[in-house]
Amino acid sequence: MRSIVKRLPVVALMTAMIGSVQVVGHTSTAMAAEGINFQQLLNGERLPDGDVVQATVLPGGAAPGQISIQLKLSGVTWWKGIQTGPIVLCQAQDNQQSSSAQVSVSDFNAHGLQLWKAKTFGVHTEMYNVVDATEKMSGGNAYIFIWTKD
Repeated sequence: MRSIVKRLPVVALMTAMIGSVQVVGHTSTAMAAEGINFQQLLNGERLPDGDVVQATVLPGGAAPGQISIQLKLSGVTWWKGIQTGPIVLCQAQDNQQSSSAQVSVSDFNAHGLQLWKAKTFGVHTEMYNVVDATEKMSGGNAYIFIWTKD
């Protein structure tokens, strides 16, 4: 009986960690993503978990029915990613400092924009949901996200 009691805290810790394991581009909602505004990214503001991601808009940088997304790492090396719902758009880490993709406006409008990063034990975790992305980001434009602090 004593060995079960001693292991209980470890089981609770493991359960908490397993609750946020990534499965096919998703994490369980054990840890909900923070809602942020697109303007915070344009301003390069420090985000709730301490991250700094600077967004830049390039008007006319994509075809009218498409949105171009690019992720660049600057001074950070842990895994980072950008998704629209279940669609992984960009990933970068270590020596791969940049990644880009295009997404249809209809897919983007259906799912919005989420920023992910590796957390404890390298678990890919949805950190930020850009709550007004579908209002502020439009087809025909390219968007560059430079992740400078994590």
